[in-house]
Amino acid sequence: MVQVLVDTSVWLDYFTGAVTPETDHLHALLGQAPLLVADVVLAEVLQALPDELHRRQAREALAKFWLIEIAGFDLAEKTAVNYHTLRARGLPITPAECRIATFCLDQGLTLLHSSPGYEPFEKHLGLRVTRPVAQR
Repeated sequence: MVQVLVDTSVWLDYFTGAVTPETDHLHALLGQAPLLVADVVLAEVLQALPDELHRRQAREALAKFWLIEIAGFDLAEKTAVNYHTLRARGLPITPAECRIATFCLDQGLTLLHSSPGYEPFEKHLGLRVTRPVAQR
């Protein structure tokens, strides 16, 4: 079964009630596929939510999924290589998205996201993504 790492961009929309193709797709995946929450995604979600009640609710909800740490020197080196590979092509890359994309590439995971920042990883490095049926 395909393991899906869900990006901050989708979780924030989901928790704030935004209806998007990606949040609908996340809803469809609940209970159907193993969903992973990375430590960096958890931090970004909790930092972005406006108050303690919402942060606590999000933390409790995310704790029900597979929580993973994405760190280490090996990943740091691979992330740097991917960053410079894409930057050499003139593509804008953010460090957080680079780290998440590199982890997915390294571990053979699929990513659910709504950020255009991952497109260079898809197009040039082969990042696998799951998309709502209408976007395929």
